Amino acid sequence: MDRRFTLTAAALAAACSMPALADTANQTCEPITLTGTLRDFRQSHPDMQYPNKSFGVKTGLVSEYLDADGKPTLAQGSDPARGMISGPESFAQWFRDVPHVNDPVAHPIDLMPHPDKEGVYYFAKEKQLSGDDRYFFPMDNKGFNDLQSTSIGTHNYYFTYELRTEFTYTHPDARDYDLEFKFVGDDDVWVFINGRLAVDIGGVHGQASGGVNVDDAAAELGLEPGGTYELVLFFAERHTTESNFRIETTLTLSEVAPTTVTALYD
Repeated sequence: MDRRFTLTAAALAAACSMPALADTANQTCEPITLTGTLRDFRQSHPDMQYPNKSFGVKTGLVSEYLDADGKPTLAQGSDPARGMISGPESFAQWFRDVPHVNDPVAHPIDLMPHPDKEGVYYFAKEKQLSGDDRYFFPMDNKGFNDLQSTSIGTHNYYFTYELRTEFTYTHPDARDYDLEFKFVGDDDVWVFINGRLAVDIGGVHGQASGGVNVDDAAAELGLEPGGTYELVLFFAERHTTESNFRIETTLTLSEVAPTTVTALYD
């Protein structure tokens, strides 16, 4: 395990929910490892480096519910161009394996116990950090490797990330903390819980944040104590120059088996 994530005694006790130990010098907490699917695109895709600029967070681009394949769809009546999206056909390619259009690659991330926030697990690749943790470019030297040189270096932009996980919803009276999920980054991010939109940060934009208090939204999301529910994060990096990705959550997330969906387009 990376030595950067070795915790102090107090932080280790908080993050691992166990009594403080006299000697924790060689003890660490295990990460939550989740594996998603990256899909690399070329800059020539109509939704990548979109020519007609409409920057900023654009909510309401996608429908409230996932479709029958478990994918987001553009909301009826919305103007996709305000989110720098060509239309339903191009958008349907973002999170499906489409030969010659995108190149899918499995990609795991490790959610680590946060050293400063009790009970919070996090993953962060963003401009505020340094070294290998500065920015989120997991497709560098992979896929089509359509490299672009910008003020922050040369990277492979133009990719999406689909991350499927699940959690068991517990009754609020059984714990002394709220169940929350927060994302900070760019570009588009949509999080669906139990098939329903819970976090909406669409559009091409700089670093932006959004989140959901799962307890407050439990009735709206159809959650019952004791039930196990899917959480799906859909992320897109579509425009230079930055790529930031941070998750913070008090949910106990677990790996789910990947699903295979037949591509709609050749």
